[in-house]
Amino acid sequence: MKRKLNSFERRFFRAPTSTISIVARVKGFISEEDLRIALNKVRQQHPLVGARIYLDENYDAWYTSENVPVNPFRVIQRKSDKDWYHELLNDYKIRFELEKGPLVRFVLLQSPEISEIIIICHHAICDGTSLAILARDLLLYIGNPGRETQELSEPPLATLENFPTNVTIGKAIMFAINTMNKKWQNVKVIFDEEDEDNIFRAYWDSFNFNIISVELNEKETSDLVEKCHQQGVTVNSALNTAFLAARRSIRGPFKGGRQNILLPVNTRKRYRKPVGEHFGLYIAGFQFKLSYNPKKDFWENAKTFGNKVREKLNINKVFKFAAITSLIDKTLVDARSFSFMGKNVPSNFSRYEKIHAFSNDEKNIVNKRAKKQIPSMPGLAVTNLGQLDYPTKYGSLELDRFIFITSGTPYIELVIPAVTVAGKLTFTINYLEETTDTPTMERIKNKALEYLGLAK
Repeated sequence: MKRKLNSFERRFFRAPTSTISIVARVKGFISEEDLRIALNKVRQQHPLVGARIYLDENYDAWYTSENVPVNPFRVIQRKSDKDWYHELLNDYKIRFELEKGPLVRFVLLQSPEISEIIIICHHAICDGTSLAILARDLLLYIGNPGRETQELSEPPLATLENFPTNVTIGKAIMFAINTMNKKWQNVKVIFDEEDEDNIFRAYWDSFNFNIISVELNEKETSDLVEKCHQQGVTVNSALNTAFLAARRSIRGPFKGGRQNILLPVNTRKRYRKPVGEHFGLYIAGFQFKLSYNPKKDFWENAKTFGNKVREKLNINKVFKFAAITSLIDKTLVDARSFSFMGKNVPSNFSRYEKIHAFSNDEKNIVNKRAKKQIPSMPGLAVTNLGQLDYPTKYGSLELDRFIFITSGTPYIELVIPAVTVAGKLTFTINYLEETTDTPTMERIKNKALEYLGLAK
């Protein structure tokens, strides 16, 4: 397997906040040997599970499956429902070696009654839906050790040629991109894996990432779904609105650019050649401004949110950002992370002088753009995988729930991944203590549950 990274995948290539994960909790015992066999099969089924990334002489980034070690996994005795949380927080501090690979690793938490498989992945090779597909396929192989490896056709590429429509980019935007690319050529800096290691370690030394998990049971989930149906809104609209309202109640409304809401969009079914259940990065998204109106009740606000999404959710809008990114110099895309995070690198790190010289250059076009972009970063991003129609029985195992986790970022206050499987909705709040301390975030969570009618 060998192919070039597309422009959207490239955005995650050098970013220190590019780890995402899923926890698959099942009732029953999973042996180390059964997991090992299943891992070999899913790696054959989904080639990116066994990939690495390298740069060629033109600074193009490529996925390849050549000379990639086996996927690492650890086995730990499970003692409580919070073990996954502690293991994940520790694992997130381990950088993926992109040039060596692989870019997925696993942890098995074992007990006779409950087992959990934690899948930790680099965002450049997958999205949340891909993690769910990978977790399900692992369980299918574990539940039926004799199951033959499933072979998938070559996945359609998430490139301009496969976009469902010709995305229109205005002349003014085209001119601005061309000007930016020309300016970058005069000051271009190429960053390698050692540079990335520096900002990765600096990021995790500077910030304390935390996770709050909300795990609804079947009745709570079905009650919420029914309530949303009665009100004529989606669960996703209700979740977004609840956290907008809760944030306003606890900390006041988002101000300025933070009023922006990031709406991730699953693009699998939107390409000319649908992607289906391939493992990869098949998402897009857009931002829009919306504030919670306290003069209206919660459900009216949720309807306003849903109407705004429907208004914005058109084909051109969804793919426009990816189309624009494809026109930007690929090495400039890599440099964004060093502009955002470079000043955190301490003087005793190996690439301090290089990275600090770059990030402190106020005339550099990348830093100028970053300075403009940071104030307009969204305050809220809910990534909802929706209700997944997956089996609940896998041999002697019974699926209990999935828990979906992304990464914290200094630039988005509320990052909330959600997924519903086996009739249970689970969502996590992913945040940095330096942005919002845990007692405050707990209050926001409790207030959001109160708006949703789920307060304990």
